Amino acid sequence: MRNSEQLSLYFADQLPTLLIAHPTFKFIGLKINQEENQKALHSIYIEKEDVSDELPFRALVTVAEWNGKSEEEEFFLEALTAERLIEKLHHFDDIGSFVFFKIPSSVTMDTVNMYPQPMFCKLFPELGEFDSKVSADQLLKLEEKSVALLAMLEERLKNS
Repeated sequence: MRNSEQLSLYFADQLPTLLIAHPTFKFIGLKINQEENQKALHSIYIEKEDVSDELPFRALVTVAEWNGKSEEEEFFLEALTAERLIEKLHHFDDIGSFVFFKIPSSVTMDTVNMYPQPMFCKLFPELGEFDSKVSADQLLKLEEKSVALLAMLEERLKNS
């Protein structure tokens, strides 16, 4: 992945046009919800599958607590058109509050099945490689940097 400052950011409503014009593009959308004392990362992976003509547009939505205390939730959606997929996602979650960005073809759907911090380290190389063996204090600092990075991307998207 490229550095977060080099990413092109998109609103959810821009995705159908991009998916139709560039069928090989893939996108990930991220948002963080703070619930009581717990942060939950909501992730959406979107692509057009080359193999299927019936329902070629698909998305995997995951919700995972940052500390991993509870099971991750995941939902798979498919649609005939990019517009319909985005409609389904709008009914599912407030995707207008997600930050979407294009990802390289080497990033797969499995990425959104990762726990939040390893996913952030994979998507944003400036955070460094994830090491689960570091101290709790270092993990907390890495989490804070990740949350700040996403907040910066949200602000950049709003001001674009």
